[in-house]
Amino acid sequence: MYGQFDASMQEPTVADMSIADEHIVVETKTRISDVCKELAVNPDHAVLVKKGSEVLGVVTARVIFQTMSEGVNATKIKVNKIMKTNILTMAGDTPLSSALEMMSKANPDAIIITDSDNQFIGYFSTKDYRDATRKLEAHQLMSARLRRSRKAISEKVSSSEKEESGVDLLDLLLGDIDDEDDEEVEVPSMFNLE
Repeated sequence: MYGQFDASMQEPTVADMSIADEHIVVETKTRISDVCKELAVNPDHAVLVKKGSEVLGVVTARVIFQTMSEGVNATKIKVNKIMKTNILTMAGDTPLSSALEMMSKANPDAIIITDSDNQFIGYFSTKDYRDATRKLEAHQLMSARLRRSRKAISEKVSSSEKEESGVDLLDLLLGDIDDEDDEEVEVPSMFNLE
């Protein structure tokens, strides 16, 4: 039971975030005019520019507007000509605390999440960053509370009580006892399926 208890309190990872949304993936030769059709519906999405299985860059609505303000015709240009290339790639199993620190130091144009085979599995958006900071804070608070509770319970149990009963109070409270001694619970008739 302790293993299950500890595993459930492992720090969330970047792959635990909602990384499958807020982006589209296009090939390097895609015209900006085609991308604009998608961005008209989802203006906050990032356009990840891919060649083969590798993400080479990112284009956003802001980048397109900036390019157009410089006099470039969006109907003629392709995404690979205006994409930003400061891409941070990280493994999906990276703990949030490490990931957030890496992101703040690198200040990338886009954050790409990969699996253990280095294959693209998602995009870590600005919204994901905000959600990740909240999720990490909640995780840290819950972990601290559980550690304090566990410590307080352990301190209350004297070794003589443990030896007398044969059951560790902490195990009992956390549910780590054998089911052999469990009494049968009577099920109300409305739940009987017979």
